[in-house]
Amino acid sequence: MNFKRRLVGLQEKMMENNVDLVIYGSCQNFQYLTGLLIDWRHGIDLGSEANNIFVPRTGEPILTLAEDWAEQASKTWVKDVRILKRDENYGEFLKKVMFDLDLKKAKIGLGDHLWGTTIAEISKIVKGVEFCKAEGFMRHLRMIKDEEEIEKLRNVAELTDKVMEATVPKIREGVTQRQLELEVEFCGKSLGASDVSFPSTVGFVKSNSEISPNPFTYPKEKGLVRGTSVAFDIGFVMDGYCSDFGRSFYFGPASTEVKKGYEALQQAVIETVDKMHDGSMRVCDLFPLLESVLDRLGYGDYLRARLPTKNLGHNIGVEVHEPPWLSPAYAEALCESMVIALEPKLWHAGEYYLRVEDMVLVKKRKTEFLTNFDRKLFQL
Repeated sequence: MNFKRRLVGLQEKMMENNVDLVIYGSCQNFQYLTGLLIDWRHGIDLGSEANNIFVPRTGEPILTLAEDWAEQASKTWVKDVRILKRDENYGEFLKKVMFDLDLKKAKIGLGDHLWGTTIAEISKIVKGVEFCKAEGFMRHLRMIKDEEEIEKLRNVAELTDKVMEATVPKIREGVTQRQLELEVEFCGKSLGASDVSFPSTVGFVKSNSEISPNPFTYPKEKGLVRGTSVAFDIGFVMDGYCSDFGRSFYFGPASTEVKKGYEALQQAVIETVDKMHDGSMRVCDLFPLLESVLDRLGYGDYLRARLPTKNLGHNIGVEVHEPPWLSPAYAEALCESMVIALEPKLWHAGEYYLRVEDMVLVKKRKTEFLTNFDRKLFQL
């Protein structure tokens, strides 16, 4: 992966914001900068205060690791890696790091997953320090994926397709939403996923049910009955990169309205993706484009019922939800090598809830689907 591009891009953002040093704890940006897959997804308490990357405005970064993570030192491109011994004083350890960075008085950007002890010790070491937020300093870099990132995203998308293929036969009378959610997660990890990118969700909506402001009133532990739509929202982590995927099915004979609704949703996704390529539009233009297809096909009101904010999805990478979001608040142009999760939903209250979500790779002339699960399979 092009870690030099990442370092230079971050340092350019630091120059722009007059920041002398940026520090990230073990978080998404730590992974992105170092290439290390130290687990940051399950809570900062599982890590160490010493797992940090220090990036100066110019020059090379310093990576610090607690002794329990010392074996990670050989897996990163960062040359200056320092290990905090178990019996070593953390304040003195940090003092040496800050001395070598030659910061007398500084503006320091703080990223995610920094321990309070780290911030407190630096406040004592660097007199007159000014802190600022630096969580978003690499969003512009992470938005555009390099070739190795795309390959990792392609692989986790393929795994997700395989999970869906293995799970569909489990959709039978009497199965519960909870059982299907557990099946999805077990299958994904059996196929090589290290984790789920968010808790798996399977939602049942029985036709002719009571109208409610919440589509998912079907009891979690009640078995599936005929005449019910089944919506999956699933995602996995593999090699540090995420997937996000959705499909719907209908258990039992589906009415013409339901079948045509699902066909319309799939058609809207395909037509929208066909118009997506480098520079073809802004991300905020995707919702009205897809909306216009569903209006033409007679299902636009059901899209608006589920997506009143007009948010049609998001970028995806080391985090499952990355900016820019596909909403009116983001006017970035579609760019080559963006990977996007496009997730429209139709909701007819009391009748059905349908979702189609795909990961797509924006290319110079034509966008590519990374998830390719059967688009015609619906009625079970």
